[in-house]
Amino acid sequence: MSVPAYSLEAWRRLRAQKELPRPAEPKPEGPEPRTIPWQQWFATAPIEIDQEALKARTRQDDSADIYMANCGGTMVWLVRQGPRWLMFAGSRRPDSRRRDFASPSLEHSKQTAERWYGPAHDGWHAEEPSRKPRRTREAIEAEPDGI
Repeated sequence: MSVPAYSLEAWRRLRAQKELPRPAEPKPEGPEPRTIPWQQWFATAPIEIDQEALKARTRQDDSADIYMANCGGTMVWLVRQGPRWLMFAGSRRPDSRRRDFASPSLEHSKQTAERWYGPAHDGWHAEEPSRKPRRTREAIEAEPDGI
């Protein structure tokens, strides 16, 4: 029969082992590297943002509300809902939504989908918006069948 890991005997062995002198660590040979003060590392020039690249990226995110791709054999949809992108895998039904994912960036959403499911075979495609006009709540409530 083996000795349990958490026994009085194991504790005594650990204490005896700690009391033994430890060998000294070898010191590195040669001089120590010079330490550079943080003032020299601190950025003094302002950080500039390329406004054209920012506009192009914003336009790309605003171009469609739904993107779809076949990632590793699984159909994945990225759907904009307000300021965030939601992910649906397998179908667009509400129960297919990934509850553990929401991102403010379309690029981040695409990269995450490709990491989780595999690379997009044909790339990402924007889904065409529906040609039907959206019905307002008042129009739905005014219908005779009372939806």
